[in-house]
Amino acid sequence: MTALKMEYWVEKIVKEKGLQPSRISVYLAILQLWKEQKHSNPFQISRRKIMKLSGIKSIVTYHSCISELKDRGMVDYRPSYHPKLGSEVRLKPM
Repeated sequence: MTALKMEYWVEKIVKEKGLQPSRISVYLAILQLWKEQKHSNPFQISRRKIMKLSGIKSIVTYHSCISELKDRGMVDYRPSYHPKLGSEVRLKPM
């Protein structure tokens, strides 16, 4: 995928109305991990990495951000309860 594809996902978050900055930050952290994993869809994320990249300090805030992104139809999220495996995320097109 090209840089234009990345612009598509960034444009999606810009067009989304009423998102709090923490949700935007988590979404951008998800995009960074997507990029690092060579634009695979779905791909693996870890709570720890997303929290570090986004600057989120609270696990409760992390979960509410992920829930809102999922509820808005921006991502599909399948949690993993395995300590070594990350949760699966799929970016959803507009």
